[in-house]
Amino acid sequence: MRLILTCALAIASLSSFAQTSTYLYPSTSLRWNEVICHIDGGVVRNGNGWRGEILYTVDRDRIYSGFSTSTFNIAYTLREGKLHIGDSYFTDAITYTLEQDVIYVGDSNFPLDIAYTIRPDLSHPDVINIFKENSISPFDIVATLQGAPSHTELFALLLSAGLL
Repeated sequence: MRLILTCALAIASLSSFAQTSTYLYPSTSLRWNEVICHIDGGVVRNGNGWRGEILYTVDRDRIYSGFSTSTFNIAYTLREGKLHIGDSYFTDAITYTLEQDVIYVGDSNFPLDIAYTIRPDLSHPDVINIFKENSISPFDIVATLQGAPSHTELFALLLSAGLL
């Protein structure tokens, strides 16, 4: 029994260590003092430090308001690439759709509904650029991510920065 409990505790602690931090910058310069927000251990905070205001908490496919994982605080749920308001299953509650590194407004994949295009930076392997609309011009970068966020973490970071 002790062995099983020890193994379960080890696996749980390893999964928490496996989560990496992701930082959202307003430009490609990646200056530490310009960090808009970051996510570390599922908690989205303003700025670059642990003392920043907690905006959202990410747990699997759900985004919660503040530092909470209560069902009363569900702000958004990501299902099949579609970001739903709260825990709704209705199609009119779909605010954004993520499909093939493109974020569309609403429940759409129509080219005129493209909000952002997501592409990895060619010169930095751990950096992701977010372009406005369907552009891939360096002049149209609206934000830069340093790290490897999940899709739910990506939405939480963009929501925290006011880009969605």
